[in-house]
This record gives sequence, C-alpha cells and structure tokens, in this order.
Amino acid sequence: MPGDTWGMHCRRLLLCLGFAVAGMAPGGQAVAADSASEGKLSLIEVAPALYKTAKRYPSFYGDAATTQGGFSERSRLLGNLNGDRDRLVDRGIYVDLGVTQFMQGNLSDGNRQSPDPRYNGSTDLYFWLDTGKLDWWAGGAFFGHFEANWATSMNGDVGSILPANTDATMPAATNPPSSALSEFYFLQALPGHLVAAVGKQDMAAWADTNLFANNERNQFTYTGLVNNAIAGVFFPYTAIGAWLDWAPSKKHNLVGVWAESDSKAGQTGFDNVLNSDNSYAVQYIYSTAIGDRPGNYLLAALYSTKDLDKFEIYRGRLLQGTTTDIVGPTGLVEESENYGVVGTFAQYLWVRDESAAAFRNREHATKARHVSPPVGIGLFARAGWAPEDRNAIAQFYSLGIGGYGMIIPGRDADKWGLGWAGSRMSDDLRDLTGTPRSWEHAFEVFYNAALTPALHLSLNGQAIRSAVKGDDTAYTLCARLQMDF
Repeated sequence: MPGDTWGMHCRRLLLCLGFAVAGMAPGGQAVAADSASEGKLSLIEVAPALYKTAKRYPSFYGDAATTQGGFSERSRLLGNLNGDRDRLVDRGIYVDLGVTQFMQGNLSDGNRQSPDPRYNGSTDLYFWLDTGKLDWWAGGAFFGHFEANWATSMNGDVGSILPANTDATMPAATNPPSSALSEFYFLQALPGHLVAAVGKQDMAAWADTNLFANNERNQFTYTGLVNNAIAGVFFPYTAIGAWLDWAPSKKHNLVGVWAESDSKAGQTGFDNVLNSDNSYAVQYIYSTAIGDRPGNYLLAALYSTKDLDKFEIYRGRLLQGTTTDIVGPTGLVEESENYGVVGTFAQYLWVRDESAAAFRNREHATKARHVSPPVGIGLFARAGWAPEDRNAIAQFYSLGIGGYGMIIPGRDADKWGLGWAGSRMSDDLRDLTGTPRSWEHAFEVFYNAALTPALHLSLNGQAIRSAVKGDDTAYTLCARLQMDF
C-alpha cells in the first residue's frame, strides 16, 4: 500500500481509537490527529491513552501534562535531565521509572498479627519506542516493562485467599523477592479501524481497566479491588499472546484476545507457545458520556483449553499459593476446559464544570492537575462467574465509589476511594475439603495525596474476612509512597 494511503488510514483509525481507548483507559485522553509530528504517523501522539493503558497509570513523561520547574512543580523528580530526556521524547523514546514503598501491617486477627510494620516496595521501569517518531514506519510501537519487588509484605499475616497487598505479588509472589522483564510487545495500527498487539503482556491492563479501581500503586491495594478474580484464572501474569481491537467509533470497541495459559513473568514463554494450552476472550467495550460525565462498560466471555487437575484461584502473580497450599488436599478434579463471563463498569456521577470542558476538548490537557481524569466523583463495579466444579472462586463481585479531588478544597490532584469485594467460594470445593467459608469479604478505603506532582502519599485501611475458616477479620493499615522519576 502506498505510504500516503497507509498514513491516511492510520490517522483516521487512530483518531477514532484515541477516543475509544480514552473511555476505558485510566485517565486516557485522545489527542487530535493534527498533533502528530511531521513525517510518519506517531502512535503515541495520536493516541497517548495507549501508553497510559499499558502502564495502568494516568500519565507519562512527555505527555501533554508534563511540567518542568522546581522540586514542587515538575511532574517527574529527575526532570528533563539537562534536556536529554526531551531529546529522547522528540525521537520517540519514552522512559518512565516509578518506585512504590509500603509501610503496612495487620493490626489484629487474620492469620496472625504483624509483629512489626512490614516495609516492602517495588520498582517499575517502562519504555515506549514509537516507530513513527523514530522515522521507521507509521503507526507502530514497542512497549516494555521491567519490575522488581523487595522485602516481605503483610500478605502472610492476613492469610486471605486474595492478597491484601497486590503490588507485593508482582512479578511473582515469592520469598525472596523477584525481578523480571515482565512485558515486551509490539503494537501496530492497521487499516479498517484496527489495532493489533503481539508479544508478552499483561492482558488485564487492556481487558480489566477501571478509572477508579485499577492501580495498586496509587489506588486500592486488595487484589479484589484491583482486578477481577474470575478473569485471572484464564490469563496468567504475564503471557505470550495477541489481541486485535476494532474501534469503528469513539463509543464502541470489539476485542479478540489469545494467550497461552502457562506463562510466568520471569520466563520468556516462547517455548510454551506451540506446546501450551491456550485461553481466549471476546470483549465488547462501550464508552460514553452522560452529559459531561464519562463512563465505560465492558462485557467479556472467556474460554480456556487448559486441563485442570485442581481448583485454581487466581493469576500467578496474585496467589498466596495453590488451593492445596491454602485449604489442604482437594483430590483430582479433571476437566478439559474452563469458561466464564466477566463484566465491569466505571461511571462518573458528577464532574466539575471546568474539568468537564477539558474532557469535551481532550486535545487540551488539564495541566493544572498534571493528570488527565476529570475532577469528579464516580461509581465502579466488577462481576464474574465461572463453573463451580473446576474453579475455587465461582462468583466474584466488587463495587465502590471513588473520585479525583472533591474532598479537600484546592486539592484536585488527590485521589480517593471506598470499595467492597466479595469472592464466593465453590460449593464443590467446600464439600470436598470442608474448610473454606462460602465467602471472602474485603472492605478498603484509601486517600492518595499529591505532595508534589511527582510524589504521592496514600493512607489505606482494610477489613478482610478470609474465606479460610478459623481466621477472624483482619484489620490493616498502610502508608504508601509513590515516586515518579
């Protein structure tokens, strides 16, 4: 196809995709097509929400809200590094580094009271190579994510089926701590309103996004308020796979997903591609705005060919261990496939007037807040179902309220949320073992204060009643510091 025609197709579909992804991405915003750099079409300039969605974080260095200045003004602690960082961005090379630290403990009950506050943390290094800005070809990008964690979290103290500290389980819930190049994949815009991605990736970053409950680094920390427990059985963290997104308009997305079922973050996974079982998903995303109040709604059907020889619980990164480790021997449950249905939504109920205007004109960043989600309050919810004869968690629900700003006057960059998650354990598993309770319940509240645009301090409180019998409700407190370099 001639270069001009290719560029014209990419420009049209990416403008559409930018609006569509903006509805589902955490804080994503579309950018008008005429903002693309001269020459070959730049994916990140036309649809910056793609990078934000891949990171599950509402900003990156080089986006429209990036600020410079003194310590209290710049959006990244390292700033522009004497202009070298800006020169890299001009060439299409984006690098972001974040460090998250936790001081967290179980105050009472659960598996055991924490003897002292548990200090642990993680490091995340992201990069995005934009082929358009690099002048290689139009509409392509490479994304990578290296991560590491350190020290021991309070997850063992709480003893819940779904961990209280999700961040401590990535890239793997191991002791000693772990590190890995967890993700590396390629994205490409295609004619016909299509975008494709292939490589090793966290499928939940794309399939389970939520404006108010999606990021363990600066929102909720309990696993059930970060991801859907049903979807995690089908797609490990992380997996070799691919997806194809069709976005015919800014309201509608239809996505097909394939991934091999036996990957681990610390392995390349290429040796499993031809010999592994596979998981598949088809999802529909509806992005809309009720007046000036944005929202997105997702429904997905899941299927896996993986043989199950035990009840499985959750993604490899989010397990305390296998079901056998938690509730004792289960016997063999031999099933040749698995299937399920999940849904999620996030909907603003109220948006402040000037923030609504910025959302309507999404080519203009809300620079005053250094982040792009509108100032306002919204609801979120997730639900999932899977058959009881092969899944430890047969039903999953979560709901809550969250917002950006609105609590303390003048603090529009702060985030907050209040949520509940409930995991209903399989009756078949309970009959087999006699150990789990029928439900695991978790309540969590957090407030994330922007000390500077690059420093965010959160306070989180949890009440978690584990599905494991004999454990009374655990009460936890957490102080969390997120630093953007």
